[in-house]
Amino acid sequence: MKVDIKRNCVHILALALATSLFGTAYAAPGGEGDPGVFNPNVDALTITNSISDTVGYLGGFDDLGNILYPISGPVYATMVNPATGETMGAAQERGAVKATAVFDKKFLDLADPNWEPLGPTMPWTMDDFEMSAGGSRFEMVDGMPLTGRAFPGLGPVDPLGSLRMAGCAGVVETSGEGRYADKVGTLCLNGTFTFDPANFNGKGISNCTIVLHDPL
Repeated sequence: MKVDIKRNCVHILALALATSLFGTAYAAPGGEGDPGVFNPNVDALTITNSISDTVGYLGGFDDLGNILYPISGPVYATMVNPATGETMGAAQERGAVKATAVFDKKFLDLADPNWEPLGPTMPWTMDDFEMSAGGSRFEMVDGMPLTGRAFPGLGPVDPLGSLRMAGCAGVVETSGEGRYADKVGTLCLNGTFTFDPANFNGKGISNCTIVLHDPL
């Protein structure tokens, strides 16, 4: 069995840091680091957060001229600073995601560094979505597709020209297996995507929250 020593060391260090931060928070009652855990959600809800590190490419066009853009990549569990609620990073690989994003053809104009003519937002959606996590498999519910928007009006996130993107969909667990077997709920992503202007290949980071419940 091959052991990835570097990855294991990173995970150990990350967990040690999280433990240290939690210990600090626990020792500071009454303030921002109050150890009391307050969760106003109903008991029926299961909430899971992850980071997806995806790559994509121009796969063609549909009958309406929209861009078909296959994406895929691993899904990681996130670590959160208990004192601030800020995401610290990825702690463990939990699964994978593959899907086909559907973009308006004006997304090709992102190759121009001047995004002002694109307007403040651009709609997009997703086909053939599948995400695995915790031994379970999620797909989008019929009639509840991802409703997404890109935000060129906010400007690039970084010097690479990364675009802010977000969206939500209804999801259902379809395998009947794993930690979230047969649950239904909603998936919302909030991330960035960077398109290579030369050939429109890209790389995306999605900070994703899935909120699930058992259907009644």
